[in-house]
Amino acid sequence: MNRRPFALFSLPLAIVAVACATRTGEAPGYTSTRPASPDAAPEVQDGTVHDAGPSDAAVPDAAPAEAADAGPVGPRLLELGYRINKTHKEPHLSWRQVQTLNWQAVAEGLAPLPPASALSPSECPTGMISIRGGLLLDKKGKDDTDLVEAAQDTACEQWRVPKRVCDRFSEEKWKALAAAFPRKDMHFCVDRYEYPNRQGEFPLVVTTFSESEKYCAKEGKRLCTENEWTLACEGEEGRPYPYGYARDATACPIDRPRIEPPEDTFIPRTNGHTARGIDTMWQGERSGAFARCVSPFGVADMTGNVDEWTRSVRTWGYKMILKGGHWSYVRARCRPQTRGHGPKYVNVETGFRCCQDAPPKP
Repeated sequence: MNRRPFALFSLPLAIVAVACATRTGEAPGYTSTRPASPDAAPEVQDGTVHDAGPSDAAVPDAAPAEAADAGPVGPRLLELGYRINKTHKEPHLSWRQVQTLNWQAVAEGLAPLPPASALSPSECPTGMISIRGGLLLDKKGKDDTDLVEAAQDTACEQWRVPKRVCDRFSEEKWKALAAAFPRKDMHFCVDRYEYPNRQGEFPLVVTTFSESEKYCAKEGKRLCTENEWTLACEGEEGRPYPYGYARDATACPIDRPRIEPPEDTFIPRTNGHTARGIDTMWQGERSGAFARCVSPFGVADMTGNVDEWTRSVRTWGYKMILKGGHWSYVRARCRPQTRGHGPKYVNVETGFRCCQDAPPKP
């Protein structure tokens, strides 16, 4: 997402303004936490880097929660022993400041979501889904190119201009194309929801790549590789979207107005002005709020909502990339990614989920 530059870092201006659109309908039986915003600011695409503020090294390992300022009782982050520095009440939502640098909206007090379906028994830890299948490779058998995505683009029947997103793919044409690609067998475990991986809670956001790695490591997990994330999203048939072949804003939280926060929201990202800025632009939802936003494997919220940090499989470029897109007019497909953000990049919609190697058979 392009951002207005901060003079402190003399970053180049790289903002592309596009038209604003009102928010579309939500999943049946779900009440949005934010009203439609017909007067929202124009959409802005990916781009300029926000500095992370304090160094990543400042993020400590999980510390005991402090009862005096722990905020509402119940969030999984408290169960894991993380510190809630303060809870800031804002016009839209209240925001927990987690481990000084990261943020999570408070879900307590909102209408409960319908219960999630039970997971099938597997060898993976509780709350994780077993992924076993073949990842589509390019015709040379490589997994580090964008050639599969490029081939998928040729199956698009309706491009949306000027946003360059495909509204509808030909399922028949894509399946015929995909049949010619080799596959790579994979087997791993992935969190069902975005971190902290609990239905009904908001995802943890404003995290850098290395901060996200530390949260996963605390649970004996790791960030997903881009290939793991892609397979968990698209399934073995390589769906463009986790739910199918037509872009659908009622299936996942996507195509919503882009609202820009004050320029200094994340410098630093440790006090009340950060909470106000996040609250101003937030358009995300609680994990599992959209019942149809699931992949063929049953993994939830992989496109839209928040952009998820993953580890690149390429031997060149940044090791950190973002997958899934967020709630606005961006990728929101399984294959595309953003590779241009470095280790200090952080924004209101940067989040993650964790993966883990599948246990060996006994």
